[in-house]
Amino acid sequence: MERVFAYIISYGGMATVGLLAAAGCAVAVGVREKLDWPVLFPIFSLSLLPLYLGAKLFGVISLWSYRLQAGLPYDLAGLFQDSGIVFYGGMLFFLLSVDLCIRRFVLYKRASSWGLAALVVPLFHGFARIGCYFGHCCYGIEVDGAFFARFFEHRLPVQLIESGFNFLLFVALLLLFYYRKKSRGKLVRVYLWAYASFRFLIEFFRADAVRGGFGPLSFSQWVSVCILLGLIVRVILRHRRKAV
Repeated sequence: MERVFAYIISYGGMATVGLLAAAGCAVAVGVREKLDWPVLFPIFSLSLLPLYLGAKLFGVISLWSYRLQAGLPYDLAGLFQDSGIVFYGGMLFFLLSVDLCIRRFVLYKRASSWGLAALVVPLFHGFARIGCYFGHCCYGIEVDGAFFARFFEHRLPVQLIESGFNFLLFVALLLLFYYRKKSRGKLVRVYLWAYASFRFLIEFFRADAVRGGFGPLSFSQWVSVCILLGLIVRVILRHRRKAV
């Protein structure tokens, strides 16, 4: 029983719980909204492969940047073997795969189908970050005070903070999904705006140097900056088209 509990609260266990929760949410919403579920289910399922590949690719880049800054030796095979996975890479590759497949294979209610993708990502991530906390990875800075003594090595529980943010973001997106039906196609952009902004800020309170980075910013902060700049450019181009 102790082994089962230990696995459940590990990163792999909580990621599995998150995956099941996301799948349950997708099925419930998909059936309720009468989406093209026979097509969507294979799309979401097969997009788990790009998710893993993207997470591993970003893990390799992150570890490479850490070793480069630290002046440590590295080689491609060693980086692939020693690197973990990075959520940002998995999220971006998953959304890209889903978007391409929806455009190609889904014949009706595409906006709602795309909005569904925005719901499952933060729900999954909320559980996965709990696994990060119990797995003692992605940890925060050391903080003084009796309150923080209850947490791992007297550190700020940035994993649990990020988990709470993801769950709140999921609830907010779910409400928008049902009460702003005409905006369902924009929910992924809303998610990216919110998460990239939050991730950029929370990274200042992390202390795991192995996450890598370039210059004063961590690797994930640079990804956040690129996402936000991309969203800003998109807004500017849309306004210019409307002005013409």
